[in-house]
Amino acid sequence: MPHDRIRVAILGSGNIGIDLCERLLVDDDFEVVALVGRRPDSPGLHRFDGRIPVIEANGVAGLLSHFDYLDGVFDATSSFDHPEHWEITRQHGKWIIDLTPSSLGRPTVPCLVDRVDSMHLNPGVEPDNLSMISCGGQSAAPLLYAITQGVSDIREVEVSISVSSGSAGPATRRNIDHYIEATEALATQVTGCERAKAILVLNPADPPVMMRTTAIVQADTIDFEAVHRGCADMVAEVQHAVPGYDLAVEPHLIGETLVSVTARVVGAGFYLPPHAGNLDIINSAAVESARIIGRHHLLAEVQA
Repeated sequence: MPHDRIRVAILGSGNIGIDLCERLLVDDDFEVVALVGRRPDSPGLHRFDGRIPVIEANGVAGLLSHFDYLDGVFDATSSFDHPEHWEITRQHGKWIIDLTPSSLGRPTVPCLVDRVDSMHLNPGVEPDNLSMISCGGQSAAPLLYAITQGVSDIREVEVSISVSSGSAGPATRRNIDHYIEATEALATQVTGCERAKAILVLNPADPPVMMRTTAIVQADTIDFEAVHRGCADMVAEVQHAVPGYDLAVEPHLIGETLVSVTARVVGAGFYLPPHAGNLDIINSAAVESARIIGRHHLLAEVQA
């Protein structure tokens, strides 16, 4: 039966799942039907007692009887578990937003969907799996895209991400190799350069540091003014969904063939502290991606 709001479930009751649930509950485009964890004593599950209809503590199996009420699923678990979650979701004909660095789905950066050909979203009959890549990927991709608009013959790309150690949970730490691989693959996808390197630093400083992402591109020719304009435009675009995204270091030249720019991300505070900008930006990307794919499917239902 056609409905107005995008009905979703969240797999994962850790920090990402909690923050995601809080922001979806105040978003008029969404209806949170279910939150699924793995432990009955999970604080994340108990937080939403009486606030959402379905709370399950037995993993993805808890969703099996609820798929008829869903449009799609957010997977905020781990890259090791995502393949099983996607297979079950796909079998039930639903789309999934992957917040793990599994690299299984289509890499998606919302602000680049209409700019990078390989990210165009043209949902078809088959269910969709949209990958949010990594927090570093989400913060770096707009900068890399902006730089590519002002350079030619890119030789090498480097992305360096620094986040507070306290904002990297157990799943992130288990998935670090996948995180690096997914971020490097995205850098190649956006710039077309095969020589892409990603570095992740979990900074234990106290007080905690804000997330910072530096993009460095080596190219034969650099139109610095075009790069500067492009970065300003992309920051403004990202800020529609992530108000705490801005430039910590403006674009600048390192010699004649290297250009660098650094973004900072301050979290919006739906649940997590401001220094957890890494989790804020990937959750924001997940919500915007779900909005795009969810609206398309709702429109298709109405037209049918």
